[in-house]
Amino acid sequence: MKRIAILAIARYGDMIQASPLLRQLKHTYPKAEITVVVEDRFSGILPLMQGIDRTIILSKRELAWEIATGDSPLTAYMQMDTFVRKLEERSYDLVVNITCSGLSAFLASAMKAAEYSGFFADDTGQRVIRNLWGQYVFSWFNDHIRKYNPINLVDIFTRLGGVVPDGKRVELVPTTKGEEEASRIIQEKRLTGKRLVGLQLGASEENRCWPVDHFARLSDRLQKELGVTTILFGAPNEKELADKALAAMEIPAVDVVGETGIESLFSLVRRCEALVSNDTGTMHFAAAAEIPVVMLCIGPAFFRCTGPYGEGHLALQPNIPCSPCPYNLECGDPFCRTAITTDSVFNAARLLIDEGYEFSVSDFAGSKLFRSSFALDGYLTWDDLCDADSQSEKLTKRREKMWKRCFNDNDPGMAKPTDAVLGEFYELMHQGIKVTSQIMSTARINPLQVSKLKDLGEKEAAVEAEVKLMGYSHEILAPITSFLSLMRENIVAGEICDVAAETANIYRLGAALSANL
Repeated sequence: MKRIAILAIARYGDMIQASPLLRQLKHTYPKAEITVVVEDRFSGILPLMQGIDRTIILSKRELAWEIATGDSPLTAYMQMDTFVRKLEERSYDLVVNITCSGLSAFLASAMKAAEYSGFFADDTGQRVIRNLWGQYVFSWFNDHIRKYNPINLVDIFTRLGGVVPDGKRVELVPTTKGEEEASRIIQEKRLTGKRLVGLQLGASEENRCWPVDHFARLSDRLQKELGVTTILFGAPNEKELADKALAAMEIPAVDVVGETGIESLFSLVRRCEALVSNDTGTMHFAAAAEIPVVMLCIGPAFFRCTGPYGEGHLALQPNIPCSPCPYNLECGDPFCRTAITTDSVFNAARLLIDEGYEFSVSDFAGSKLFRSSFALDGYLTWDDLCDADSQSEKLTKRREKMWKRCFNDNDPGMAKPTDAVLGEFYELMHQGIKVTSQIMSTARINPLQVSKLKDLGEKEAAVEAEVKLMGYSHEILAPITSFLSLMRENIVAGEICDVAAETANIYRLGAALSANL
């Protein structure tokens, strides 16, 4: 390949999570020119990233401001037209869109390429998802099954690019500017020689945030009992959180909230021994700096999906049935915010920085504790350190192997499972294969056998209905049936034979998934 384009119209965290994709593309195609399409608000991270040869910047804020305040809508239209023409001016061997949005799908479709992967729009504006991994990640938007996902988003991004995970962390490279600014802050705050533990108080959404007073008590304990100095990180709009935390502390933390740019933030995080963080960008900066993280999984935050990508990180998940919750849920009683206690977080941080600490399960009462590592195949995996739910953990590991085997292997194995529910589902998939094969054979007969096709169509619809019912009735099948339903929605063929062929392939995949679970 000579030219590859990646659309990453997303936040800082998503950009960092795309770094292994860039690394593996450069490793596989060392002479390829890689173009990245990014939004202007998050382009400040580009000096820290490697593997990018060319950038195209989308000025979304400028466009939105022009639409809201401009004298003529034509100005905004002309700006967008100019941007789209930049997308169209080159042809690519591969375009990968890792952003799950309608705008990114439209923009990706404007680019000329021999091969597409990820999220696109067809000529009618309908969503089209290329690549099984793309369809899989889109199935997460069914919030009822997201909690079953065992695959980190970084690995999915990498597979969208057609390359394989390499078992290495996300990465950024410090800049001279960032290092100089961080050194100045260290000197001004009199932090030279001190052991630093970072605290990230905020997140992109309030429902992802651990209470500020909990952070204050944590900071005091870390400073009193472990002899470290705590440092508060955050964006300028999180200054109020910092002020509240400082007011509740007995021993003030060092406050750099709103005082750092992107480059200096990374360089400051690199100087910490550990970071305690909500699910937000600073967590990914720490992972890229190889600084161990305690991730607090509040609200919809879920470590298996978007946790810090690297070895040795810890995640605390509330030990309650509703965690993680749906993305847009307005919870009247967000118990998860206090279910993770100050004691649990302190003990997790201690586990990272105190080599002599031997923990017990009771040290994390109310929470589940997980640690990250890389599996032999290079994918990130998480292990339950407290054995809070061994059966659930075993099923998670089974699902992890199932998705990878069925998406990546040419011959994943198709033996009928011995489990009663999985065996019944397996047989149902073969019924679907049989009836869709009959539809294909009948559709080739001339003249068209309308009545017979109608009967076969009703039989296939009955199979589809039974598939959905089994997904609703059996939790073990829910992720599979949700994924297969999305695949059906993504069928773009128009002719009866082609639709039946694609549907038959979906049933074959369903049979493989049940056989490998």
